[in-house]
Amino acid sequence: MLYDRGLGAACIALIIGSGAAYDRPERFILATSPKTHNVLFAPMPTFHELTLPIEDRTVAPSQILIDGVASKCSGWTCSENSDRGLEEPTGLALWQKGGGPGTVYVSDTKVGYLYRYSVQLNWRGLLEAGPQELVASDLQGKAQWLALDGYGNLFYTDSQDGSVAMIGVDELSKETPKSRILFSASKITSVAGPAGLAADSLNVYWANLKGDARTGTLVQASSSNDRAPKVLAGQTDMYQALAKDVCLARDNVFFTGESEALFAVKADGTGGVTEVSQRFKQPKGCVYDQEATVYVADSGDNAVYSLPANFQTLRKVRHVNKVASMPSPNQLAMFFGPSSNPFVQQLAAASGAASAGGSLCLVVSILSVLMAVMQ
Repeated sequence: MLYDRGLGAACIALIIGSGAAYDRPERFILATSPKTHNVLFAPMPTFHELTLPIEDRTVAPSQILIDGVASKCSGWTCSENSDRGLEEPTGLALWQKGGGPGTVYVSDTKVGYLYRYSVQLNWRGLLEAGPQELVASDLQGKAQWLALDGYGNLFYTDSQDGSVAMIGVDELSKETPKSRILFSASKITSVAGPAGLAADSLNVYWANLKGDARTGTLVQASSSNDRAPKVLAGQTDMYQALAKDVCLARDNVFFTGESEALFAVKADGTGGVTEVSQRFKQPKGCVYDQEATVYVADSGDNAVYSLPANFQTLRKVRHVNKVASMPSPNQLAMFFGPSSNPFVQQLAAASGAASAGGSLCLVVSILSVLMAVMQ
C-alpha cells in the first residue's frame, strides 16, 4: 500500500493530539420504508449516551429524509425532470467521503427505477436530501437490494432471473449508465435466487433465496470474477434454510432470513454459522458503524436495534438495544456527520474518501486515547 504523506501527517497529528477526549462523529441511520413510501432517518446514540445505563438512553424517533408521497408530481405537473416520488422504496446504499455530503441510491422496485439523492447535514444538525435524480428506469422486478464497494461501484441483484449485476463508478457519472452482469445462474450454480448483498473492495457477498447445501445460502465471490465463488453458509436445517439480507462488519458477515434470528459467519468461511440473536420479530437489513456495533432493522417491531459486531469468535449475545423507532424499516445505511475535533478534521481532509489507512490511523488514535485514560 502506498504511503500518503498528508495522511501520515494527519495520523501523527491525531495521535499527538489524542490527549484531548475522543470526539465521536455524530451518525444517523437511514432506512427505506416501503409501507410509508419514504426514506427515513434517525440519530444514533452519542458517545455520551453510550456511557449511560441502557434504561436511561433515549430511543430516537424517525424523521422523513425523502418524502415519497408529498414530492410526487401528478398529471400535467409532471415533466421530464420532475420528482416522481416513491412507490415502493426498498434497496438503499450510501456513498460518503469521510464525514462530508453523501449520495444515497434508492431503488423503487414497483416501478423499476433507480434514483439518487445528495444528502448532507443542514444548519440545524439534521439530514436533508437534494433533488431526485433518475439513474436507471429499466429495473422492473430487479434491484430490490443494493450495495456499494470501496470504490463506489454499485451492485444489485435480480432474484427472478438469477443474476448479480454492477454499475461501475464511471458509468454512474453518465446520463444513461449501463450495467453489466457479473454472475449469472445460467453459468454459476452458486447463483440461486440472489437477494440481499454486500460488498467491500475485493468481494461481493449475496444471499440465495433458493440456496441449499450445494449452491449455498450465503456466498462470497470476487468482484473481479477471477476465482470460483465460495459457499460461506449452506442449508443445514429448515431453521437456517434461508438467507435474505446481508451486511459486513470487518471479517464478520451478518445475515437474516424469514426466521426471527440474526446469523453470522466469518468472511473466510471458517467456524460455521452462528445464531447471534433471536430477539427480533421480522428482521430485515443491517448495517455496521465501522466501530463495534451492527444495527438491525426490525420491520415487525417498527424499530432499529443495536448489538455488538466485532467478535473474534462468533457467539450468541444476550441483549439487543432499541435505538430508533421507525415504521417498517427495510434496508439500512449509515451517514457519518463531521467531527468537531480539529485533529479528526485534519485526518478526514488528508485522507479524502474513507480508506484502509485512515481507518487504521483512527483506530490507533482511539487506542492511544484509551491507554492514556487507563493510565
